[in-house]
Amino acid sequence: MNTDIPISDFEQFVDEKLLARGLSYFRNGQVTSFEELSPGEFEAEVAGTEDYEVRLTVSKKKITSYICTCPYDYGTVCKHIVAVLYYIRDEEEKLKKADNKKGTARKPASRRKTVSEQVDELLGALSHDDLNSFIKEQCLADPAFRRSFLSGFMYKSSDESPEKYREQVKNILRSAKDKDRFIKWNRAGMVGKSVNEMLVIAMKHVDSGNWLSACHICFPVAEEMVKALQFADDSDGDIGGNIETAFEILYSVAASDIPEEIRTYMLDQVLHNYRKNVFSGWDWHTDLLRLAVELVKNEKEAGIVLSLLHAHVHSEFEGEQMTMLEYKLIRKMKGDDEAEKFASQNLGTPELRRKALEKALRDKDFEKAKSLAHDGITKDADTKPGLAKEWYDWLLRTAVAEKDKPHVIEYARYLFVDGFRNDQDYYQILKENTDIAEWNSYVEGLIDEIRRKSRWVNIDVLAKIYITEKWWNRLLDLVSGTKHLPYIQHYEQYLAADYSEELAELYEKGIIDYLKVNTGRKHYQEACRYLERMSKLGGRTRVRKLIADFRTEYPQRRALLDELDRF
Repeated sequence: MNTDIPISDFEQFVDEKLLARGLSYFRNGQVTSFEELSPGEFEAEVAGTEDYEVRLTVSKKKITSYICTCPYDYGTVCKHIVAVLYYIRDEEEKLKKADNKKGTARKPASRRKTVSEQVDELLGALSHDDLNSFIKEQCLADPAFRRSFLSGFMYKSSDESPEKYREQVKNILRSAKDKDRFIKWNRAGMVGKSVNEMLVIAMKHVDSGNWLSACHICFPVAEEMVKALQFADDSDGDIGGNIETAFEILYSVAASDIPEEIRTYMLDQVLHNYRKNVFSGWDWHTDLLRLAVELVKNEKEAGIVLSLLHAHVHSEFEGEQMTMLEYKLIRKMKGDDEAEKFASQNLGTPELRRKALEKALRDKDFEKAKSLAHDGITKDADTKPGLAKEWYDWLLRTAVAEKDKPHVIEYARYLFVDGFRNDQDYYQILKENTDIAEWNSYVEGLIDEIRRKSRWVNIDVLAKIYITEKWWNRLLDLVSGTKHLPYIQHYEQYLAADYSEELAELYEKGIIDYLKVNTGRKHYQEACRYLERMSKLGGRTRVRKLIADFRTEYPQRRALLDELDRF
């Protein structure tokens, strides 16, 4: 999380209850370890339900970023981070007091060395033999250290190969399997973290221009991780996320000015994996073709990739992707003119229609732009109404370019009342193109039209009008018509200054209804979040009464009572 919170008065930025809990953690000694990794970068461990790791950075006496491994999601700062902030400030105050003692001429109190400084000092003092002995012992005793060491320096070995890295990935997977040879959810995170360490090394290879080693890591990682999806619970995306990262690194290598032998090696690997269907059934199967298009350099290679694009078994969406890859391939190998010719023959692919529209507007060929947009509307109105609305937006852009005010108003009104697209501020466009003397009556007519449509989206469309015109009483009436808590929260920012009591009442009604139909800890935590909002609006008395009522009404909901206790 990125922010800027002054160390001296961070309390001003944190909820009172979290401050109290964090202070309690600090006073009870639950900040069990604290290290300055490098100047301004800190790492701490805080004992709670589990041991949680906190990392934060400080620059110019302000906290610029922070993160905690706990699952807290009520707000931006958790109690563990607060405990560490108290710890940091306490350390600062101790140093100041030490420096201000009698005898100001003495040396200032020394600060603890950072981890980076300690490591540098020891490395300078150790002999080559001492260091060799330590590394060897650690590699034999600690599998995690061994994997990190071998992955980080394998490129220095004459034995470096994809198979060496593949074996490391397999070892990680093997160690995470249970007796049924399945990787459960809680172990998948360990796998993800261990494999990601290998990918971090691959990224460093890319930065240093060691592209071959990056490929040697990324290909086997992606290949073995996709196999692992068949015998692992990847609910949190730890395994799939590593495949995604491996592909991103490969894309960055392909886009670099790499030597010819590495380019051909990559292309061979990509085509091999595609033909073997290593990633079949996943989006990464298509991503291989995307990589191939990036890598091709001659007509022979382009012909091979083109035949695969044409033979690719796909859905309608994938068909559009294949068309776009073919467009990119033609542009790369034959130039813009041939690519534009291909695009004009494949306007059923939305992205190519967009490109044609962009070109027509650039060339100020407004008739062609209107024709392209109208054709798109005709083609997509029945089967893809959302896409048809996009072509209406292009008609609006064309009308604006032509200064065709009647059509500007027609298209902007249609798109605003529809309420589904937000490509432009349609309401502002209407306001800018309507005579000021007629505006109020025009807006009331607009409101009547929106109300007649009786769709849920009308709330947001009407709210847009009321917010723009600063009609806060009408916005309150609109929000009052729903007990949907997220709506109330969304519009609170506009109403809190003048209608805090009314908002607290709306939250109260919404929370009561919410708990009537929702059970489970996550829902109870959600309800408590809205109780917190009520409290901040000055509804503390209401909140206390509501909590008492819930205790009476739901005595059997232990999880709810537990969350209310925390509140």
